[in-house]
Amino acid sequence: MFTAKKMILLLVLAAMMVCPHILMSAMAVDTLEAPMVQNAPVIDGTVDESEWKPAVMTEVTPKTGSWDFGETEVSYVFYVMYDKNWLYVAAKLTDDDIQIDSAPEGIGGNTWQDDSIEIFVDGNHNRAADAFDAAETPFGGQHVITANNAIRFTDGVKNFGDGPGDDYYAVADIKDDNHWEMEARMNLALFDSPKQGDVVGFNISTNDDDGGDGEEAALFWTGEPPNIYSNEAAWGDLVFGAPYAVSPTSPAGKLVVTWGQMKAKMQNSR
Repeated sequence: MFTAKKMILLLVLAAMMVCPHILMSAMAVDTLEAPMVQNAPVIDGTVDESEWKPAVMTEVTPKTGSWDFGETEVSYVFYVMYDKNWLYVAAKLTDDDIQIDSAPEGIGGNTWQDDSIEIFVDGNHNRAADAFDAAETPFGGQHVITANNAIRFTDGVKNFGDGPGDDYYAVADIKDDNHWEMEARMNLALFDSPKQGDVVGFNISTNDDDGGDGEEAALFWTGEPPNIYSNEAAWGDLVFGAPYAVSPTSPAGKLVVTWGQMKAKMQNSR
């Protein structure tokens, strides 16, 4: 029997054969939703689960992530959330050989040659071919921190620090021989001041240096190589979501959990 379901399948197959580029462009990119929070995390290089609880924990492994080049054993989890002024990003990394020999602590240096986290934001969401073009940097850019707090950025950052007037602040801390963590705070004004409901391009990666000979590999959350770091079209989407909130108690004396929290729990349990 020639059912409606079969007709739809045939139409889809025909579209793939005639216009594959249209079908591919219609496919959704990887998407994260950042919750709006009332309580800002302490940016101290220790990812406190109670502070980052509102955010969905996203795991990136050698099998689930995207290698821009190379391949090693490094893996990480990361979190993203925001408030009315700041975008917050944190990561916890597992690495069998943490190297910090190329870039000294402070602003500048060859941060990509050491173990580091790089955060990418496409604030005007135009998915440009070159994120480092002068026309693009006013709307986002690249924010980097190594395991030993060497800092690098390529956008409109004027001040690095933890003051209310500063644009970017990040702290990393090596926990043991195989683990390090980082936390960052970025002024939303750097990304065209997105608000609840807005969408920007987003990606995150780690550079892995094993043996102190420079960067061996770069593992991204999402994207197709080559040049994921500069090709905004290869990045995912970050949605500025609804406020994260728990009402004090229900009439029965039980916590009332919002849908946003339930969704986060389900995603974290996968």
